[in-house]
Amino acid sequence: MSLSLSDRRGDDQRGGIGSSNRRRASLWLGAALVGAIVAAPTPALAEGSWSSSLSGARSGFTSRIWDDNNSDGVITKTTLSGCSRSDGATFNLDVELIRELSLQPDVSYGLRDVSACKGGTGTGSWGDQTAGDYFLQFWHYDFGTVSASSVSAVY
Repeated sequence: MSLSLSDRRGDDQRGGIGSSNRRRASLWLGAALVGAIVAAPTPALAEGSWSSSLSGARSGFTSRIWDDNNSDGVITKTTLSGCSRSDGATFNLDVELIRELSLQPDVSYGLRDVSACKGGTGTGSWGDQTAGDYFLQFWHYDFGTVSASSVSAVY
């Protein structure tokens, strides 16, 4: 028995041999898409964060202390916005990350210039830190005070 062209078309429409190949191809394509979605990189989630503001902070003002357990690979970063000075002087603001140690001097991880927070956003990053207790210290000219409508840290 031989099949005519119209018979083959009919087999495809009724779920015959050609239809089976299309189903198989669809399954492979679906599996590939699911694999691509599952394998896609996901952003790291921060272990912790906090948000606050500054109002009338003098040079040397310190933030709250937080505990970084280093249970993730997220960098320690602070972001400030809406900054101003009480005296109208040239705006300059640095933030220092400090690790608090008991019975020994605290360790500084350096200053970051966040002066861009006046009229924009200022960001300071220090990389992924080891487990410990940390705080930020804010430095500016010794006269006047600094305010910021938003201060946040992720760690």
